[in-house]
Amino acid sequence: ADVKVVSKEKFQPYGKMLLPYVLSDSLVKNSMFAGKIDENDLILNDPVIDVDTQNKSVKALSGRIFSYDKLLISTGADSYLPDIDGIDNSRVAAVRYLSDIEKIERLIASSDKRKAVIIGAGLVSTEMGYALSELGLSIDFVVHSNKILSQILDQYAADMVEKRIMQNYPVKFFKGENVLSIEENKNKVYVKLESGKVLEGCCVIVGRGVVPNVDMLRNTNIAINKGVAADKHLKTNIDDVYTAGDVAETEDAVFLDKRIHAIWPAAVEQAKIAAKNMLGLNIEYKPEFSHNLVPIFGMDIFSGGIGKEDKFDVYTIKRDNEYRKIILESGVLKGFIILGEVENYGAYTHFAREKIDVSSIKDDLLFGTASFNFPQRMKHAI
Repeated sequence: ADVKVVSKEKFQPYGKMLLPYVLSDSLVKNSMFAGKIDENDLILNDPVIDVDTQNKSVKALSGRIFSYDKLLISTGADSYLPDIDGIDNSRVAAVRYLSDIEKIERLIASSDKRKAVIIGAGLVSTEMGYALSELGLSIDFVVHSNKILSQILDQYAADMVEKRIMQNYPVKFFKGENVLSIEENKNKVYVKLESGKVLEGCCVIVGRGVVPNVDMLRNTNIAINKGVAADKHLKTNIDDVYTAGDVAETEDAVFLDKRIHAIWPAAVEQAKIAAKNMLGLNIEYKPEFSHNLVPIFGMDIFSGGIGKEDKFDVYTIKRDNEYRKIILESGVLKGFIILGEVENYGAYTHFAREKIDVSSIKDDLLFGTASFNFPQRMKHAI
């Protein structure tokens, strides 16, 4: 197939999940590129601004028009920037593109203040905080909620993680706080909180979630909710138009609705299935089980599904510096939080997506020793 990739970025494709680690490890930048696409097939620095599904063409900012037989919308998402006075100051940066990391590097180098202020304490924010601490910076996190990593951890796990971070790293968490304004002066930035506190740093990093890139579709009849609605074949409501990645809304295995699953493994699998279906195959994308494996501040955090809730059958192990929790509904894994070792991460998401009854191995799941062999053993026994 003749393929053209049209991108608003100025770089060849790269692994965005590695962005925080570029700061603290220069070797990562050399290994994050996925493989060079021929320059004749890759149009860089020229974002698509309009899609014409009737005439099957897309228009880029430069005015160039590309016709298509099949179209894949994989435009990802941009960082969400809250409405704060001074959010557009030059010493404020998001974390979504390689150019954002380059900007943060410049801001750190141009200031004698060895502290960064991070708005939010979710996945990307904590990964960035860890990377910056590895560079010798101290970190002030401004957290709107009453716990860190609020989207993936329950209160017990969040408190444990926060305690370990503060014991071992130069980090402070300002919870239940909101930023009132951001000002910069002489290569420093001043962040005023609603409580009246003022935090000083070399830069402000915003990590308050993302917004799917769908603006170029506003004048089309492609169905959009928060992102682009996809069916079980990753096709939109328009013939010959498909979607994948952080912009796509697909069915969730636990919540049984459509939502965005902004994780790298899901994006890779969606891309492969969408590509095959664009070539005429008929492969279904199974409902996704949202999960995250995050190495931050010397800890591996593995969570998925409704792990932060306490419903259905809940099993836990609580020890010093270790927390394990699984949630089963009629024997089916619906969620988990694990702060500790796991032998086979993929087994957990496999069991959940396939709705396999794992009640007989709940101890293996808790202790992190469950494996893919379980279903085969059961079938053989039967």
